[in-house]
Amino acid sequence: MHWLDGVVVALYLVATLYIGLRLTGRVESSQDFFLAGRKLPFWAIGMSLVVSDIGALEMIGGTAGAFRYGVAQANFEWIGCVPAMIIGALVFMPIYYRSGIYSVPEYLGRRYGALVQGLQAALWTFFLAAALAVFFQSSAKMFHGVFGWPNWLSVLLTAAIVSVYTVGGGLEAVVTTDVIQCVILFAGGLALAGVGIARAGGLSGLRRSLDALGPRARDHLKLLMPVDKRDAKGELTGYPWTGVLLGLGFVLSPAYWIGNQAIVQRTLGARDVWATRASMIFGAGLKTVVPLAFVLPGLLGLVLLGKPSGGEVDPNAVYPMMIKQYLPVGLRGLLYAAFLAALMSSVDSYTNSAATIFVRDIYQRFFARERSDKHYLRVGRLVSLLLIVAGVAMVPVVAAYKTVYDAFQSFLTLFQGPTLALIVLGLLSRRPTPSAGGVALVGGVGCAVLMSHVMGLHYLHTAFWSFCASVVLLLATSAGTAPLPDAELDALVYSRGGPAR
Repeated sequence: MHWLDGVVVALYLVATLYIGLRLTGRVESSQDFFLAGRKLPFWAIGMSLVVSDIGALEMIGGTAGAFRYGVAQANFEWIGCVPAMIIGALVFMPIYYRSGIYSVPEYLGRRYGALVQGLQAALWTFFLAAALAVFFQSSAKMFHGVFGWPNWLSVLLTAAIVSVYTVGGGLEAVVTTDVIQCVILFAGGLALAGVGIARAGGLSGLRRSLDALGPRARDHLKLLMPVDKRDAKGELTGYPWTGVLLGLGFVLSPAYWIGNQAIVQRTLGARDVWATRASMIFGAGLKTVVPLAFVLPGLLGLVLLGKPSGGEVDPNAVYPMMIKQYLPVGLRGLLYAAFLAALMSSVDSYTNSAATIFVRDIYQRFFARERSDKHYLRVGRLVSLLLIVAGVAMVPVVAAYKTVYDAFQSFLTLFQGPTLALIVLGLLSRRPTPSAGGVALVGGVGCAVLMSHVMGLHYLHTAFWSFCASVVLLLATSAGTAPLPDAELDALVYSRGGPAR
C-alpha cells in the first residue's frame, strides 16, 4: 500500500474509533445501549439503514453477483428494497414504535406467545451470528486481494477493530459512525464506477465489450433473467425472474425490511413516529442509486479484468482487483476506507441487534426476569463480544458457498417466509391465534429446509413457497383455536386511526 493510501485509511479508522469510544460514556442504561435512548434523527437512521444493508456484503458479494449475472443484481435494490421500505414506513414501523418493543421477536411474542418469541429469538440470533461470518469472509477476500494477507489474519483484525467500540457504545455509536461510513461508502463506490466507465470507453464501450463476450454475457444486460439459465456444468444458476418477483419482491424483501432486527431496531431508536416513517422513506431514496456504485463495477470488472494467466477471475475478488488495478494513489485509499466503513457498519449493526434479541427475548424473558437495568447492560456488552467470536468461528462454513451473497441469502431464506407470514397476518388481522403462530413458524421453517436442502430449490423460490405454506398453516390452525382478547390486540394490530397515528 502506498503511504498516502495508508494515511487515508488511518485517518478514517482514528476518526471512527474516536467517535465510537466517545459515545461509550453516554451509555447509562439498557435503553441507551439497545435503542440509543430513542433520540436519533431521521436522516441519521436513514443513512444507517442504507450503509448497514449495503455493507461489505454488497461491495464484495453484490459486485460478484453483477460480474456473474449482470444487471439483474440491481433487483436486490430496486425490487428487493425500495417498495418494502416505503410500505414499512407507512404501515409497520409506526405500530412497532408505539407498542414500545425493543425487538421483532418481542412483538411476535406479544402477538403469538412465548413459544414463538423464543423460537424467533433463537433463529435470529443464529442468523445474525452467521451473517457476521459472511461479513468477516468478505473482509478476508478484500484484504487478500489488496495485501495478500491470509484469511485468518484479515478476519481476526477486523473482529478486533469493530469490537473496540461496538461493545461499549451501543446503538448510538453504531448509527453515528454509520453516517460517516455512508458518505465514504458512496463517494468511494461512485469514484470506482466513474474510473471504470472511463477505462471501458464510456457506457457505449461497456455495451460493445459485453456483446463481444458472446454467450458468457448473453443475459448480463437483462434486468429479468430466464428461469432455466444454466452454467457450464448444466446446473441452474442466476436469479430466475419468477424468483425475483415472487421470492424476492413478495417475500424476502418485505420480510427483511419489516422483520429484520438489524433494520427495525434503528427505527425504534427514532425521536418519534414521524421520524420513524421519514427514516425509511429517506433510506429508500438513497437505495435507488446504490446499483451505480456496486453493480456497475461488477459489469466493468467482467470486461476490464478478463482472464488472468491462472484461469478465471474469482467473482468475490473482483472489487478488490478493480481497486488495485484501476484507481490512483489516494483514491485507492478512499476505497479501502470505504470497504472498512461498509464492513464495520455491517458487523456493528448485526452485533448490537443480536445482543438485543438475546438479552431481551431469551435471557430476560426466560432466565432472569427480575434483575437490575445495569445487569442487563453488562450482559448486553458481554453477549456482543461473544457474538463476534462466534461469527469468527463460523467463517469456514460460509467459505463453502460460491459467493458471500449466496451464503447470506441462503441463511436468510430458511425462516424469512414464515416470519413474514406471522408479521403481516398478525399485524393486519385479529384472527391469527397464538397456537397457530407456533404451528406456522415450525411448519414453515421445516418446509423451507426441505425445499432448500432436500428438493434443491433456488433460495428465491424457497422463500415464496415457505411463505405460502406458513400462511396456510396459520389460517387453518387459527380456524380451530381461540384468538387473543381485543384489548390485548388494540396496540398490536393495524387500523386506520389506531396505534399507528
